[in-house]
Amino acid sequence: MVFQNPKIQLYRTRNFSEKFNATFAYIRETWKVYLRYTLYLILPVCLAQSWAMNSFLHEYLGSVANSEMVRNFEFSDFILRIVGSYSVLIICALVGQCLLSALCYTLMQQYDLRTTRLNDITYSDFSDMFKSNLAKMVRTVLFFIAIGLVIVALTGLFAAITMWSLVVTVPLLIVALLVVFIPLTIFQPVYLFGNERFIPSLKKSFKYGFAAWGEIFVVLLVFGLLANIISSVTTMPWYLVTVVVEVLSQTNSESMLNTSVWYQFTVFVLGIIQSFGSYIAMILTITGLGFQYFSIAEKKENITFDEQIQNFDKL
Repeated sequence: MVFQNPKIQLYRTRNFSEKFNATFAYIRETWKVYLRYTLYLILPVCLAQSWAMNSFLHEYLGSVANSEMVRNFEFSDFILRIVGSYSVLIICALVGQCLLSALCYTLMQQYDLRTTRLNDITYSDFSDMFKSNLAKMVRTVLFFIAIGLVIVALTGLFAAITMWSLVVTVPLLIVALLVVFIPLTIFQPVYLFGNERFIPSLKKSFKYGFAAWGEIFVVLLVFGLLANIISSVTTMPWYLVTVVVEVLSQTNSESMLNTSVWYQFTVFVLGIIQSFGSYIAMILTITGLGFQYFSIAEKKENITFDEQIQNFDKL
């Protein structure tokens, strides 16, 4: 098969502009494959996420408009509904994050391994690798959740001692989290691409992350801003319709807009579009972090040079 453009070399030392160009060149070449499998894997998650998101917002805005009624008559029922919908929303977001990250990194691995790149690739071609990467992704997410719980527990402990301690501990905690969080953002690509176990991959992510802290920060900042701009395009219709109708319905007791079938169907569809658009936008950041890892790995380990030696030995 003849390709018009040369294959993008993943493992290569790049500056920021080269990473930026390589990320967009890769997405431009493979976007059809990404869209097809993102629809297949992520769209079912978006259905549940849309329901949970609309349910949570409806309950929240209703409690704001009718705080006295919630406080006096329906508090326990309200808490059950709002916590339930918010819990489903968080679970959907975590599941979607795991599926999307595993898919993106699996397809990058397949792109690097296959001579035909991602042309004519089927799910059976990468299902085993995807399942393995998904299991790894779940472990990293559980690890991040554990870190979050520890942070919440420490904050609560300091608050229990004295509220004034938070004036000192919270700013220090924010600075410490910022310093540590940046290296941890490449933990997932290190774990998935590095062919090492969990703890060695975690250590390597800190080693590589602190050495390239500024580069990772710039990648996160730029690609994060671009992703937010893209996701806002799909978020704005859902947000405007939902908030306007809910506010009108809560302020006017005779309004039945938020209970009509057409409204509920409309916000459900818009919620699906909003959720799916957010996941599509996340592909940009995930891919950018992938190229950031490739650049660091090539600089530290000379992966391409070692592969060339191995290929030469096979001749």
